[in-house]
Amino acid sequence: MKKGLLIIAVIISLWGCQKSNDILLSDKVQLFIPLEIGKYITYKLDSTVYTNLGSTQEIHSYIIKDTIQSTTTDNLGRTAFRISRLRRNNIDTNNWEHIDTYLAITDSTKLEIIESNQRYLKLLAPIKDAFNWKGNTYINTISGNGLQFLHNWDYTYDNVNEPMKINTLNLNATVSVLQRNDTIGNPSNKNNYSEINYSKEIYAKNIGLVFKEFKHQVWQPANANNPSGYFDENSYGIKISILGHNFSSPK
Repeated sequence: MKKGLLIIAVIISLWGCQKSNDILLSDKVQLFIPLEIGKYITYKLDSTVYTNLGSTQEIHSYIIKDTIQSTTTDNLGRTAFRISRLRRNNIDTNNWEHIDTYLAITDSTKLEIIESNQRYLKLLAPIKDAFNWKGNTYINTISGNGLQFLHNWDYTYDNVNEPMKINTLNLNATVSVLQRNDTIGNPSNKNNYSEINYSKEIYAKNIGLVFKEFKHQVWQPANANNPSGYFDENSYGIKISILGHNFSSPK
């Protein structure tokens, strides 16, 4: 029995050392999300909305701009960067509308984003292919708050330090974070219930978030009150892709 316990203790010790070495050898999370007041990124935004009492879906396109405005402290006393999001249409280049403010907290091992009063663990060291973690672990996905679809998501790294071109920008090193790819039923069959939950983000070294695609879509088939069927009112989707930024290239 003692020999068995010793073997288990050695395995745990070796696993802990390996994990520590992975973190030491990994890029620091801050390299993929540099935070500095005054820096901004502009994106193309395609927003999926559901109209006609949820019977149809449309794509509305905009330009958005995320600007790091100031610092504050979160409820744990940590320094947090306040990021303001503005939106305009594709034609009027001057008529910006403020639509959101969110917080970013980061260090060498993790990135947390606080958005709509929910805290997401977006990045976590070590940054290496196939490493995964529970990115929605701080969110209450159990009670009936409409967030049950976020339950138990595994965030997984892919294509670490891969170059990529998005729109007109050549990005030297990126990391993809696959967050969810789950489909229930057949979305093309409107006679039955279906649900899509898909989420992916891409971060570029020395810039930050450069791409995001998210879709939560629930289809309810026809019933006595809705003879044609409908998309649930909390169904929505977004796709953003970087257009420009003012972050400096590394020296």
